[in-house]
Amino acid sequence: MTTGLRGIDAELAFDGRQCRMNFSPSSGGWLRRRLGWLAFPVTALAGVQVMPPGRRREGRLTLLLREGADPFYAVAGAMISADDHPFFVEFPPESEADARRLAEALHAAVLSTGTAQAAASEFMIEARWPAAVETHDGSGHFDGQNVRLTWRTGGEGRTIPLAALDAVTVVPGRGRGGDLLWFRAVGEQYDVVPDRERCLSFAAERADALLFAAGVATALRSRRLEMTAPPVEGGLPHGLSGPGRPGGAGVVLHGLHGRAEFDGAGVLVTSQGMSRKIPLPAIDQVELVEANGGVGYVRVRLAGAAAASAPDPALDVDAVLHNNDPAALEFTLQVTRALQGVTRAPDPELLHAAGLRPDIGEALARAGARVRAMVRELAALSAALEPGETVREIELAVGRRVLVFFLTDRHLLSFGPDDDLGGHTAVPLHEFADVRATWNETHEGNLVWIAAEDGDELPFHGIYNPVRFQQTFRALRFGTYGPQEPAAPSPAHAAAPASALPMAPTPPVPPQGPAHRPDVEAALSRTSSDMNPFQRELAALLGALDGGEPVKEVEPGRWGGRPGLLALTDRRIVFSDQERGVNALAFTDIDYVGCDSDYDGRPGKLTVEDNDYDTIEFTWLREPERFRYAIDAMRQCPPERIPAPAGVSPDDVLRRPDVAAALSRSRAGARPDAHQVRLLAAGFEHGDQVYELESALFAGESGLLALTGRALVFAGPGGLRRVPLTEVAGVEHFDWNRRDGEDLHLELGHDRQDLVFRLHGGERFETAIGTILSGSPVRPAPAGPGAAGPGDLYALEPTGRGAAGPGGSYAAGSAGPGGPYAARPEIGIPEIREWVRGLTEVTARISQLADAHKNGLLTEAEVSAKYAGALADGERLEAAIHAYLAGTPVWPDEVRHPGQRTAVGKDEVRAWAIRIGGMADRLGDLIRLREEGLLTAEEFAAKCAELRRR
Repeated sequence: MTTGLRGIDAELAFDGRQCRMNFSPSSGGWLRRRLGWLAFPVTALAGVQVMPPGRRREGRLTLLLREGADPFYAVAGAMISADDHPFFVEFPPESEADARRLAEALHAAVLSTGTAQAAASEFMIEARWPAAVETHDGSGHFDGQNVRLTWRTGGEGRTIPLAALDAVTVVPGRGRGGDLLWFRAVGEQYDVVPDRERCLSFAAERADALLFAAGVATALRSRRLEMTAPPVEGGLPHGLSGPGRPGGAGVVLHGLHGRAEFDGAGVLVTSQGMSRKIPLPAIDQVELVEANGGVGYVRVRLAGAAAASAPDPALDVDAVLHNNDPAALEFTLQVTRALQGVTRAPDPELLHAAGLRPDIGEALARAGARVRAMVRELAALSAALEPGETVREIELAVGRRVLVFFLTDRHLLSFGPDDDLGGHTAVPLHEFADVRATWNETHEGNLVWIAAEDGDELPFHGIYNPVRFQQTFRALRFGTYGPQEPAAPSPAHAAAPASALPMAPTPPVPPQGPAHRPDVEAALSRTSSDMNPFQRELAALLGALDGGEPVKEVEPGRWGGRPGLLALTDRRIVFSDQERGVNALAFTDIDYVGCDSDYDGRPGKLTVEDNDYDTIEFTWLREPERFRYAIDAMRQCPPERIPAPAGVSPDDVLRRPDVAAALSRSRAGARPDAHQVRLLAAGFEHGDQVYELESALFAGESGLLALTGRALVFAGPGGLRRVPLTEVAGVEHFDWNRRDGEDLHLELGHDRQDLVFRLHGGERFETAIGTILSGSPVRPAPAGPGAAGPGDLYALEPTGRGAAGPGGSYAAGSAGPGGPYAARPEIGIPEIREWVRGLTEVTARISQLADAHKNGLLTEAEVSAKYAGALADGERLEAAIHAYLAGTPVWPDEVRHPGQRTAVGKDEVRAWAIRIGGMADRLGDLIRLREEGLLTAEEFAAKCAELRRR
């Protein structure tokens, strides 16, 4: 039975095993228009998502593919936007039921396969792959075995055998030349400037170029699967065809970095600085890969081995590289012929020492591709290891010259291409005080080694993943990845005392998914970017963090033109991408941070200058100002180490009259976070009065912000932060019409950067802070039941710092710089007019919420919660207007609200809106007549009294 969904510009059909998508020629996505159709088995899927339609958007059914199954992502990565990717169908509201039925069928089929979480070994997309492509630069042709490139600028074309290719990828171009389609050869470094003879530039032809590249990549992956499949019984290894020519026993292959010799009884392989004698019964087969203009190899596979002894033949002790050497074919034929009729007998000793040492193999799997080509240096360093010495990291770097580094559990070893064999440098780890991980404007990672004796710094550049190298060193040197507590403000680069003895390394902190990290969940909730294409970058980032290192902000962006994930922690900036790994820059290495944003939804830029005056730019960021503000806040306002008082209940704090009054004017809710309330109580000094209280975003944390007569106090997950008002030179708030609030800027002066709080009610804070700084009296907070009168000031009695004990009382006292309070200006007709306008805005907001709920944008629980906030604002204005009509005027924010409700039903809201609408209209008419002089003061007062009686 076939189920399907007909969308706006695409159609998806599913027959239980196979999915087929047909795209309209008028589809909005450039790749979808060019594809026409594609098909794939259900085993290619990892999941399915359905987004219901809303008032202004269509519904969307999105297919999530398994890692390694999508040739488009393998070729172009995140350069294909979410709207251009082909694996989704947009549908109108009337097709929602069909979309959900199809999603359920697909979900059940995906679960039944059991392969959703596993990576795919082959590309699983079937499409009409073009055999040729024409661009403004030239043309490319593919016949299944060879890629032929020709260029319009003239010169001879280039034919590249499929066997000589390592990968096909798109490289972002610079200037007007367009992007590059790069056919990377075997052994060619992926992070160097591409060779022009293996590239084809394209611009407007991006859809044709991407389809051509995806077709070649699919054929390349299929060929690799065939090469690695075991040969049929009695046949020759893959890569050979036809009968072998006659020849006597005995042949020698002199390879590029070793040799292989067959004497009729066994094989002697000399590679990676060691020689191994392998008898015939211990050999399963000999694998030959042709060079075809690139680098080929001959590898001896051992009997009883589950797979190749090393993932990279250039690093395998049982493999020899060659370049179109006839002896490679002769060697393979003679050994294969000799193996016929031989009973295989696995050799445990050979299997134990097969391929790389396990520690070196694991380290190389994490290293960059460039270091794997340094075969001679790797062999020399392997021979230099002491008995029992374990290799932890391997990396290639550039200092005064190119070096290969081995970080072991005892030494830092280095060897250069111009060193003699056996000539290396080994430095014990205890001679280093620390190592700093930085980056520079050439988009490379750096490691700066710091000597323990004199503090001299030795920099090395071009590191693939300096953060990983730094973490491993600290684990070996100090016994921990991060000595800081979760909320500690100390920088990550702070080393242990030089006298500390080396400790046994602790295992690295396992990567944690966002579902297990509340800090990551909070950071992800603040971004509006699509995070699905960056799951691998996110996993790598989380795996590279120190123990207890919290994530403050996360946003997709670009560094050096390559897409990745930019993150901010409490001690450094971290950037994660697939090609360069994880790079980081500590706050102490930063001299200046700037951002460029138009606040109109377009991507912005974050600019960082380090202490060496190198400039690093991160582009395509949605809100770069969030990163800048958080960095400035964490550098200038570190958290105080003040534990929350154990004997204080949050209810005791919230019952303070000044806190209750401030809370009634805020959007923090009637029950803010208990831990944050207790932290605030710990930060209040004797005599402090709370003027304002609000939920805010500061230093990359969501918490509570309180204004007292002495300071701004912020309590968040990272601790308590305090900004004394004596350090504030000015204050200003900016309303950008964002859903997450306004920006409150505190000017600190003395060449210091502004501190920025993002919150609702910034105007209230600006007014109160300005009043305190000017030395003018501030209005009193309303008194609560049983508290002192309106003219008194409230402060905690000195029964404990910042909070009264259970049952503690409040006493009048000095409020500090604010001085005694004075009355606010008299309430007149202009104020009443603004309150009436506020009532109109509240009713309009309630109407918008009702429409959003009707169109499916808000659930019943969400709209009820939002109704509660809007109704509370309206009831305060209504009470203030009634007080004015009764002759006892009071400001709306001084109205004692009966209590914050977390949810309000639609019937109650509708009744209130009907009741208040008529009153607001009639009062507005009276105000207009009074302002136009058509009513005297006495007539206006009489009509207001009549209106109140009604």
